[in-house]
Amino acid sequence: MTFRTDSAEPSRDDYDLARLLVWERGFAKYDADLLRRVHELFTEDEYRRALAYLAASEQDTDRLATIEADLGGDTTSDTAWLVGQLRTAWARLDELRDRIDNSGTLIDLHYMAEGINYVRGSRVQNELRDTIR
Repeated sequence: MTFRTDSAEPSRDDYDLARLLVWERGFAKYDADLLRRVHELFTEDEYRRALAYLAASEQDTDRLATIEADLGGDTTSDTAWLVGQLRTAWARLDELRDRIDNSGTLIDLHYMAEGINYVRGSRVQNELRDTIR
């Protein structure tokens, strides 16, 4: 089976490609069906871009632990601050994913919004604040 030779939609960015790949995975009844759909929808380059985008969203906790170990007891450097910020961001992302998963098929938007709302300065929080005013 070969990939498409020309893109169906050349303007799609990596996020759109990854979203389409995840969507197709959800509807595939078996692996061969998914492979057939992927080859119909993507060029080889688009498929690689979608996989790379999805891989980049994985939390590499082992690498972060190695960086923390290399820092030793240093808590004042920029690297230590960035490591702390990344840990916090990952924890909040996990909380948001849990809220989405636990909200069910008829998403309780209020429950989900509570997970987003506590992230100070987030785009969603600012939009909610501006809507209320």
